[in-house]
Amino acid sequence: MACCGKGPGYASPMDAMRNGPREEIVYIPCIIPPQTRSNRPDYLVTVNVDPKSPNYSKIIHRMYLPNIQDEVHHTGWNACSSCHNDSSKSRNRLIMPCLGSSRVYIVDVGTDKYAPRIHHIVEPSDMHKVGLTTPHTTHCLANGEIMISCLGDTDGNNKGGFVTLDGETFQLKGRWERGPEAEYGYDYWYQPHFNVMVSSGWAAPKTFKPGFNPNDVGKGLYGIS
Repeated sequence: MACCGKGPGYASPMDAMRNGPREEIVYIPCIIPPQTRSNRPDYLVTVNVDPKSPNYSKIIHRMYLPNIQDEVHHTGWNACSSCHNDSSKSRNRLIMPCLGSSRVYIVDVGTDKYAPRIHHIVEPSDMHKVGLTTPHTTHCLANGEIMISCLGDTDGNNKGGFVTLDGETFQLKGRWERGPEAEYGYDYWYQPHFNVMVSSGWAAPKTFKPGFNPNDVGKGLYGIS
């Protein structure tokens, strides 16, 4: 999944619009809400979006996760436009962090893009070693590593941060931030050309996991950004 023989992704959104091929398939995570206490696992579907295909708009594959109550959230790639000029990188792994279980699934979409399979799992115990849980948003970095925002500590308190994964082995390397924990961790994005990252806030895992309570807003238990 490299473009133009240079590497994964494109130099800019405009470059992708002008030179990128039309998608043939899309991956969609399907989540079973943990609150239902169902014994059904989340799963990833592959949907054919090629109008020329006889399977157009149909689900052509389902990849079921091996655990229940994971609550897969924002997925991302192992490599993307951040390293689009690096021909040694390939966008062949889908990163799937889970709010409910604190797992991170690494999915192989390179061997057979129509039928993804699990390549590696970062277990909750790995996350606990660095004092973080509830991984939320994942982005690939220009150095080939993967960074994931986390919303809380091992007790679900409002002490989030960021973890990094090795881009080749997908082992958890440790925490990225240097300094105090992030307050109200949530989504984030970065602009490497200007050395800037912007992070937004949500709430502590133990606040939102039982379900939204409007009274918690007035108590200052939710962020304002």
